[in-house]
Amino acid sequence: MDLKSALTLNRKKEETAEDQELLKERAREIHAESIVVDGHIGTLIDVLTKSREFGEKSEKGHVDLPRLKDGGVKCVVLSAFPFDRSYPIRGVRAGLEYVDAYRSLAALPGMVLAESGTQVESAAKEGNLAALLSFEGGEFLDGSIESLRMFHRLGLRLLGLTWNERNALADGAAESGTRGGLTRFGRQVVKECGHLGVIVDVSHISEAGFWDVVEMTEHPVVASHSNCHRLYAHPRNLTDDQIRAVAETGGVVAVSFNPDYMAGDEAEVTMDTVCDHIMHVLEVGGEGTAAIGSDFDSFRGREPKPLTSAEHLPLLTEALLRRGVSGKTISLVLGGNWLRVMRAVLG
Repeated sequence: MDLKSALTLNRKKEETAEDQELLKERAREIHAESIVVDGHIGTLIDVLTKSREFGEKSEKGHVDLPRLKDGGVKCVVLSAFPFDRSYPIRGVRAGLEYVDAYRSLAALPGMVLAESGTQVESAAKEGNLAALLSFEGGEFLDGSIESLRMFHRLGLRLLGLTWNERNALADGAAESGTRGGLTRFGRQVVKECGHLGVIVDVSHISEAGFWDVVEMTEHPVVASHSNCHRLYAHPRNLTDDQIRAVAETGGVVAVSFNPDYMAGDEAEVTMDTVCDHIMHVLEVGGEGTAAIGSDFDSFRGREPKPLTSAEHLPLLTEALLRRGVSGKTISLVLGGNWLRVMRAVLG
């Protein structure tokens, strides 16, 4: 190689390094300016069982208050999971135990338990982390619409109608072979959620139940932690028609980082896998539909490296920028779309 060629090659390398640094700086700006919302994390069970302190940084799990702060997260939806499947014997009691655990977090400095989109925005402006309470399954209601009203008064703002199995509201995704949709009680719950101001979450519900929900509701519907069936044919994932249907309600499809729903048991999952699912939601549903619902602390192992815990979320912003996504759209994905739904349903 002659001297001129060598100088040209070195100049290109320098330009590339400079471009990369500019991209990283732009990603940091976008992330810092966005109200980052993670629409589904499973850490509340650790708070309930006191297996670790939410306010202290830990090497266990994916999420705690310090790591969320480090990741620039401004709002989390904390999901209560009905680990005891023996409803209706103790569903309400289990729900109350989760509410008690959730409300204990209000004592943490920098933590705000929000009940509306307006409160989320206010908390973010003040440098605090906002949290909202979600139930991942109607088992907590014990077949009672009065229980739903009570839990709403106690702070419930999102309701996943089912987990994977059948309950009193509907069939879950694992029951899809039955073609069972919403029950009479399930329809009553969806209607009451609209009256109360509770966001209806269709992650985990059967396909028949999904269509029942979007056909009867007049409010935005969310899939708080779901992925794309076109990219990985798992019964928990949404088809393109379902993604479009959520978009038509004004809702969001929040992409999960759970490897079981991104690529299956054997396939390696990376940041690229996460971006592939987000890009597909953007393509099918539009920029107003894609969001984040990591499902952190609901799975262990095979995290999509380097997105291994909450403090690494800024790397997702950088990865989307590398994919050519605009800063405006990235900000919507990071939290703007969630905020729109929260304002529309919760106020």
